[in-house]
Amino acid sequence: MDPSRRPEPSELVSRAAQGDPHAQRALVERIDRRTRAIALAILGNHADAEDAAQNTLLEVLGAAAAYRGGSFLAWADRIAVRTAMRFARKRRLREARHDSDAPLEQLAVEGHSPASHDVPRPIVDYLAELPETRRVALVLRHVMGYSIDEIAELTGVSPNTVKDRLLQGREQLRKHIRREIAIGVPRSGSRS
Repeated sequence: MDPSRRPEPSELVSRAAQGDPHAQRALVERIDRRTRAIALAILGNHADAEDAAQNTLLEVLGAAAAYRGGSFLAWADRIAVRTAMRFARKRRLREARHDSDAPLEQLAVEGHSPASHDVPRPIVDYLAELPETRRVALVLRHVMGYSIDEIAELTGVSPNTVKDRLLQGREQLRKHIRREIAIGVPRSGSRS
């Protein structure tokens, strides 16, 4: 192999499936940042996102032999989305057992700045309040830039279901934000 050229993903996946540690490291380096971003966007919590991202990287390496070509990033993204969604379901079940009355506002993520001066809290706080299916659809569409058909493939539902989740998710976000503006909730980080 020519050391001056960057190997194609399919070549790396093939070598990683055979146990080549250099290929495995190169694959992880290509998807690590993206995997963490997907996990954080879906889970809204850095600690959980870190765990889900690590699981994703292990799953990608473990599934390397099953890779059948096509876009490597799309394949890895599918694994990342499914891993984060599975992690969210487990977390939801765990939380339901321990604290079924905890308000969703407690899931807010610190350190994010609002997308608009009119929005009382960071958008990620509102996203955390949405049902997982709507949150995932909105993140994949508006943060990751996927098309309706790509989201349908990633999540295993029909394009019409994706459209419905996007519509309902946007409406729910709008409703939450308008309600807080109407009752005068101060912007996050503002001094009263």
